[in-house]
Amino acid sequence: MDIGDISLTCDMWQASNADAYFVVTDHWIKEYEPGAWELESAVLGFMQMNNSHNGLRLGQALFKICERLCISHKVDGV
Repeated sequence: MDIGDISLTCDMWQASNADAYFVVTDHWIKEYEPGAWELESAVLGFMQMNNSHNGLRLGQALFKICERLCISHKVDGV
């Protein structure tokens, strides 16, 4: 991975009231001092899914979040 690349995880869940949610999280490793590494993370986007949440719709939601943050060029595969 090159410096400046972004590693993402996505999660999708449905609440007991049938509302569906999608979240995208960014992860990176930061060296605070020589040999002292820590895993960092931040939520990049969170949205309620109002429609069918199949693979196509989840991909569209991920793309929308990446585009809104202007990070699509940093995410491999988007």
